[in-house]
Amino acid sequence: MASYCPHCGAPAPDEARFCMKCGRERAPEPGAEPEAPAALPVAPSMPPPPAHLPGPVTPSPVGAFLGRTFRGDWAGAVQAALWPLVLLLVGAVALASPSYGQDDEVVVGFVDRLRVSLALLLQSVGGGFALSGHEQRPVFDGTDGLGSDSSEQVLQGTASLHFVPLTVTALWIVALLIGVRVLRNRIRVRAAAAPGGVPGGTVGFEAAVRVTLLVTAGVLALALFAQPEIEGIEISSSPVLAALGALLLGLAVSCGVLHRDDLVHRMAARPGAQAVVRAAGTALRALVVVLVLCSLVAFISLTQVDDLAELTDLDNTDFSPLLVALLLLPNLAVTALGIGWGASAEASVSGGSSMYGGGQEGGSFGLSELGDVTNDWAIVGALALGLVCALTIGVLAARRLAGRRGEQFLAAGVFFGLVLLLAACSGFGVEASGAGSGGGGSEFGGGSGSGSGSVETGIGVPEVLLFGLLWIGAATFLAPYLLRMVGERGVAAGGAAAVPVAPMAPPVPGALPTPSYTPTSSNASAPSYVPTIEVTPSYAPAPKPRSSAGIWVATIAGAFVIGGGAAAGILFWQNGGGDDKTDGAAKGASASASQSGSQAPSPVASGGTENPEPSSSGDAASAGASGGSGDSGNLGAVNVPEGSEIMTDPEGFSFAAPEGWRRQPVDPQRPGQITYSGSTGREEFLVGVVTDAPYTSYDNFTNIEEHTKSAPDKSDYQRVRLERNTFQGRSGAIWEYTYTDKADRTIHALDQSYIAENGTEYAIQFSWREDFLSSGEGAKTHRTALDTWRLISD
Repeated sequence: MASYCPHCGAPAPDEARFCMKCGRERAPEPGAEPEAPAALPVAPSMPPPPAHLPGPVTPSPVGAFLGRTFRGDWAGAVQAALWPLVLLLVGAVALASPSYGQDDEVVVGFVDRLRVSLALLLQSVGGGFALSGHEQRPVFDGTDGLGSDSSEQVLQGTASLHFVPLTVTALWIVALLIGVRVLRNRIRVRAAAAPGGVPGGTVGFEAAVRVTLLVTAGVLALALFAQPEIEGIEISSSPVLAALGALLLGLAVSCGVLHRDDLVHRMAARPGAQAVVRAAGTALRALVVVLVLCSLVAFISLTQVDDLAELTDLDNTDFSPLLVALLLLPNLAVTALGIGWGASAEASVSGGSSMYGGGQEGGSFGLSELGDVTNDWAIVGALALGLVCALTIGVLAARRLAGRRGEQFLAAGVFFGLVLLLAACSGFGVEASGAGSGGGGSEFGGGSGSGSGSVETGIGVPEVLLFGLLWIGAATFLAPYLLRMVGERGVAAGGAAAVPVAPMAPPVPGALPTPSYTPTSSNASAPSYVPTIEVTPSYAPAPKPRSSAGIWVATIAGAFVIGGGAAAGILFWQNGGGDDKTDGAAKGASASASQSGSQAPSPVASGGTENPEPSSSGDAASAGASGGSGDSGNLGAVNVPEGSEIMTDPEGFSFAAPEGWRRQPVDPQRPGQITYSGSTGREEFLVGVVTDAPYTSYDNFTNIEEHTKSAPDKSDYQRVRLERNTFQGRSGAIWEYTYTDKADRTIHALDQSYIAENGTEYAIQFSWREDFLSSGEGAKTHRTALDTWRLISD
């Protein structure tokens, strides 16, 4: 049966679904149900279809971060990383340019000097400087000329230098800071041009990682280059340590600059983290101010040192000592800060073999030694420097963290921790060891030998820890009150920040406020009135601020007493109350030297007439008290300690010696040397006199020392110290040493020499047996003689 298309009316069979003419689908007849499609057969072995399909795989947050990091702007990171690397290269070129006295024969060429300089500079970021070498040489044991019985002797040794040039470290950080700030501006410009307009997420952290990786790789490459071998000596710069230090410093600086904006947003809801950041920022600002101030003081002090080139043994180089000091200014600044707080700069030398002499020696330089070298005003200046540095962190914390007492002490703690870190890194140390082996014997002793020694200098960290707590704690506690006294607004002594409120005058009894009515209207025809009360406030005049001059004086005096008094008290306690304060401990800036009393090469060439008759103690005391009047040595009345008496010599000088000591006849073979001794026989004073001395005292001692080392009656000679100093306002030197005499006794000698105003050199030496007098007693006797030494005018 035919049916018609509802669209075009063309006839078509009933079973046709589409029209044969128009091609449209024909509508099913009303009531007809569409036939269900036949079910497809399903293989019984197929699993049921899954309920849902898995989504795309996304990387982990760490993987996504690394992907963004390595796909980022490497060109900008390279530009930022080049700043600190170029700084190291420029500094190394500057250090390698001088020939260091190699005018005729160049042993170390420019490239080798460049590599050595790089190794030295890389210590600023954690690198090392170690030398090692060995030498093999034949040793002939046979008696024939061909040396048929021969063996091989091996000599080897190592040495390492522990020194961090903090100036280079600071410049390295500044250079990296400049580079990453340029990169930060570049990131902000690119983000402003992109949709959205601001960088977000971890863009800064990703850039910081790129910069840190490049800086670390660059430092590692420089450290690998800075390992030359010169004349059989290999130099190691510790590339791994240098790279690790660059990694830590680079990551800290880069993240602090590039990731700062992201950190601000993240810490908005974390008050504790904000407090730590504020405290750390305040501590860093205070540390920079303190280091700049102390560096300036240290540099000015160095410029006042006479013969600085000779003291540093840099006469024959192309470097000025002050230029070298610029590389050490932060190190010197930390030392100056420690001395200002009461700590001491310590030095120690130790050795454990025939190669280094064995034993351990040390010395210190603190406030008492500073006063001996200069005057008492230097001690006052050092304490004032310590006070200003302590108040710097206290005042900055009180101003920047007003009302946050806990954060102020946190900032002081961070500052103190940084100072301790710098004190630990500012020292200088050298360690050396050597060994020799072989069948033929060597200078190391027998067929084999070994030795080691070390030299260490630096500020005492335990003392800085002790005194720094006193100074910084007192300053942090007093600074808020100090600012409050001088009228600083917004600073409270404790608790919340102070908010100034104008005081109101008390109301007058019986006076009532006058009400007034203000029209309000919801419509124009029905006005309504709301009563309002107008009160005219009256303010009492603010109290006149009190004068703060006295409060200032009292506050600073209190801080001075707390810090300086505690430091002086502890130093007094350490020195045993001052009774046993000797020349060796209290005169660390003076060098000691002397020669033995018998058969020693003379520190003088002429002078001295024999006078076997001793002077009477009464006349001697009278002459010593009068003091004479011809030379700078006449310093007024003499305070003679108990158990001593003044000896007046015809050569024109006087000094205090133990009671009963007398002048001995002058040995004709040693003219110009006057001996004073007592009944013990061996303990003696030896005074040398040379008119119109053609040399300095230090040069004379150096020359005498060379003869002393080879003297047959002075075996096992050991120098304790040999230094320039100032005695009674004149240039001099002090020499301290020990030796073993022919009777197998250990003799200790102290010799102070100086050239008087008339050109005459005087050398005052005291020598004693160490088993008879202790070092402290001998040094005390010598100090008594120096304190009472006077020149007597004709």
